[in-house]
Amino acid sequence: MAFYLPLVQLHFKQIKIRDTLTSLWSGCGSIVQCQLDDKACVIKAIKVPSYIRHPKIKQSAFALKRKQDSYRVEYHFYKLHSLHLPIYAQSIECINAINKDDEYVLVFKDFTKHGFAQAGHQHIKAILNWLAHFHAFNLNKPTDGLWQQGNYWHLSTRPDEFNKLKERADKKSDIKNVAHKIDEQLQSCAYKTLIHGDAKLANFAVNERGKILGYDFQYIGAGSGVSDVMYFMTSCFSDKQLHECADEYLVYYFDNLKAAITTYHPKAPADKIANDWLFLWPAAWADFYRFLAGWSPQHQKMNSYMLKQVNNWLASNIE
Repeated sequence: MAFYLPLVQLHFKQIKIRDTLTSLWSGCGSIVQCQLDDKACVIKAIKVPSYIRHPKIKQSAFALKRKQDSYRVEYHFYKLHSLHLPIYAQSIECINAINKDDEYVLVFKDFTKHGFAQAGHQHIKAILNWLAHFHAFNLNKPTDGLWQQGNYWHLSTRPDEFNKLKERADKKSDIKNVAHKIDEQLQSCAYKTLIHGDAKLANFAVNERGKILGYDFQYIGAGSGVSDVMYFMTSCFSDKQLHECADEYLVYYFDNLKAAITTYHPKAPADKIANDWLFLWPAAWADFYRFLAGWSPQHQKMNSYMLKQVNNWLASNIE
């Protein structure tokens, strides 16, 4: 019997398990289509193994706990936060979030049965609008049950990758030497929001009317919105496209952000928030570069646009 069935049986009477859609990262569970009390559902069944096998991550107690905590955070997001999101920044609908010890079962409505499909490159602006509303709505929101610092690559959550970084003789171009300063700059931002933390193109669904739904909230927590925007752009633009149109899409995001802040928080200084976050654009890229350089130094995302932003940050912050 699958480990998640006893938990599901506590909440649903009629259970028909159908196809397994995919396995979770490194054997942490599976995503399964099913019929629960005559409703088309998808179960995300989670149980982190005691040993994680991954080609680029060395097993350590720290890495194992990070993965365990990520699913605990996702459980709390769907349990406590997802129902309160605004119409323009909703997540996929979670019918039930179940937990027992180190096992989690998230039961979702099957969005494919309600006119939604995986979002694609033609939906970039719609997703940037979703991010703008998500960030504006969650401005200064408490992080109850979530990460105190959002995203999966920030410095304090990646000591193994930091230790792998090679130091350069020229301290002015040494990312390891300035990693803490980059992190401090991002954390000292006066205006924080909840960021998705893994806002890649693959984590959004869309329907024919262009409505966007987000999912996979394992790394949601406090941060500035540009971290999500930066990471989103890495998931859908080539190096050439970043040079050609990143500025245009960044303007689009900030225009929508300021309008959304005015809607949800009329007294908040929308222009100042936008300017503060825009100032952090090079820092967000430099922070992600630091992670990639320690995790996978040959990664395709380490392109000339990213290096341009890293150099912009270094030129502005290192004497």
